[in-house]
Amino acid sequence: MNKFIFFIIPLLIAGCGNPEKGNFGQERQLSFALDTVLVDPGDEILYLRASLGYAELSADGRFLYNYNPTDHALEKIDLDELKFVEKIPFEREGPRGTGPFFTPFFLLGEDSVLVAGSLKHAAIFNLEGEKLSEVTIHQVLEQSGILDGGNRFRIKSVIPGSDNHYLGFLTDWSAKFMELIKVDASHSTLTELDLLAFDKLEEYRVTQVNGSEIIGFLGSQVLLQTGGKSIVISNNVFNELYVYLPDSDSLILKTYESRLTPNQKTPYYPKQVDSDEALYRIYATSLAEIEFERLFWDKINKHYYRFSYQTDMEIVEENGHYSRSVNSSTIFLTVFDKNLEMLAESIVPELKNIPQTYFVKDGAIWIFENMEDELGFVRLSIDL
Repeated sequence: MNKFIFFIIPLLIAGCGNPEKGNFGQERQLSFALDTVLVDPGDEILYLRASLGYAELSADGRFLYNYNPTDHALEKIDLDELKFVEKIPFEREGPRGTGPFFTPFFLLGEDSVLVAGSLKHAAIFNLEGEKLSEVTIHQVLEQSGILDGGNRFRIKSVIPGSDNHYLGFLTDWSAKFMELIKVDASHSTLTELDLLAFDKLEEYRVTQVNGSEIIGFLGSQVLLQTGGKSIVISNNVFNELYVYLPDSDSLILKTYESRLTPNQKTPYYPKQVDSDEALYRIYATSLAEIEFERLFWDKINKHYYRFSYQTDMEIVEENGHYSRSVNSSTIFLTVFDKNLEMLAESIVPELKNIPQTYFVKDGAIWIFENMEDELGFVRLSIDL
């Protein structure tokens, strides 16, 4: 059977915050321009099978570090020169090793990286592949007892400007979200943060069963973004977000009203299905309504951007297996100011496919494009 599993990405909330309604102070029009660039790989075959899902952008926006799991190495790409620079190998085993898993990893400043794919082996390395120090995230979690009963912790962010402070999500064995955890590895302490305001996301969870056995899930996503001056938590279901304030472990809730799309999905129904086809059909219906993506930061223009989209999709059956086939997608872009006030929204007619991996460099949105197995980017410039 084709397993169709959507893990709930846990959300975060801390303390109490007053919701703020986002409104247009003055309606603005957006216009767009596209161009395409191709990276010169030299003699290297760059790893593109994950569509840059294992890549991190340097703080200055010049270098992209793409993890190649086949070689257990980082591919360093110069985005100013549009060329491959070097491959940085890492060891898997031994005292200098990263452990069996590399991702997620987080760039720290200009010359080091936190490798945290296996929390038992979490460590900081320089960008020559040498281990500098171990990070005791897993030890702190184990000592607290929070992992008892099969619970799992997934690290999502290094808190910017902090010393050894990390944010992550606690889930149970079924990937059902439980709470946000802040780990202070320097002082071996953690803070558990109850997530109450997003309880309504439970209406967007469907379980797939085979008899009495649970074999898959469809759930909501909660997304974390650390660019700009804010730590932003959003979700794919509602047109709203939280601004997380690490100093006080509190949140400000902001809600928005779109003039172009629904502001939320219809709750999923039924809550339990017994076939891939049924799960796919619920998923297709949800994408036809609206899908909100993560926010990302433009440090040149001091704006946040967010893609969202509506998709016309068919469910295709072949030899007893079900898959999805996208007929068309309408892509939207919403612009927020540095204080996360909504400035403008627009359809982006120049984009025909849902953006997969993207970031802002030099004031333009760079969107990954596989160009006949070569690394390319579509660059979307915005006139606001």
